[in-house]
Amino acid sequence: MDIQIGLTFCRFYESITPPDSYLQFAMSRVREFATHMSQSSRANTPKYTFSGYRLMGSYARGTAIRQGSDVDVIFEFTDPDSPSADDSLSLLIHLEERLREFPGGAVRFSRLREVVSVSFPGEVPVDILPCIKNEKNGYFFPGGSGRWATTYPDTQNSYFNDRRDAAEIDLSKFTRGIKQWNFENGGTLRSYHLEVMVAEVADKLGDDYSVATIRFYEIYASGLSVQDPAGQQGDLSDYLTARQRETVSTLMKNCRRTAHLAISAQNDGRYAQAVDAWTEVYGSSFSSLDKQ
Repeated sequence: MDIQIGLTFCRFYESITPPDSYLQFAMSRVREFATHMSQSSRANTPKYTFSGYRLMGSYARGTAIRQGSDVDVIFEFTDPDSPSADDSLSLLIHLEERLREFPGGAVRFSRLREVVSVSFPGEVPVDILPCIKNEKNGYFFPGGSGRWATTYPDTQNSYFNDRRDAAEIDLSKFTRGIKQWNFENGGTLRSYHLEVMVAEVADKLGDDYSVATIRFYEIYASGLSVQDPAGQQGDLSDYLTARQRETVSTLMKNCRRTAHLAISAQNDGRYAQAVDAWTEVYGSSFSSLDKQ
């Protein structure tokens, strides 16, 4: 990679990376929530007992971006009854009710009714996934419509660690860049889906962020399907409509052409033109960088 362009990519990745304070403030809130959850409820003795929490998601994997990434946390509960019954909504409601007792934050269910989101002015929202640990070192969590779904964070972490080892570039940085591209273009692709897309082709991206960008678009312009590495959700692209698939595919093809123009410009020593082209690909976060 051209040295100047390489430095520009590094500055770009740095510019979209959340400062440490974002996570520090969020986890301070989480600790306060955990203390509150551990205290007795104003209501009758609850069915569920809080037993601990753990960070998960993009902040845990180092792939969060300043815009568009919430802090994801598991809140683990114990349940004297079997979680196999179709009553997971009661756990979600229990968490939501307890968090509403905590002053100052806005509390709401997620659109899919899987997590409770808590936000404070000027702070990164915290998405809390209430879970019950299962016998296979995974968790049951509310999967919508009262049913239980299953997640295996340790399996996911092992998968992403292996894929990072398979990459020649810093895969976390590249993932943040692709997430920023998605954010700048409407945020159609879900975060976990996008992370797995990048991870699946880690060994095909090479050692150059410019070329890696083109290869990513070349591979996925014709299809967005990838399987959940934890083996729970099947095809992670199932939420997309046919129209959304077509829109993202067209966007990738256009970005691939622009990325080729950017590489051509940088090969010719036309640095400013190259940065302009990469700005078309990755969005306004690139345009704020110094072209001198």
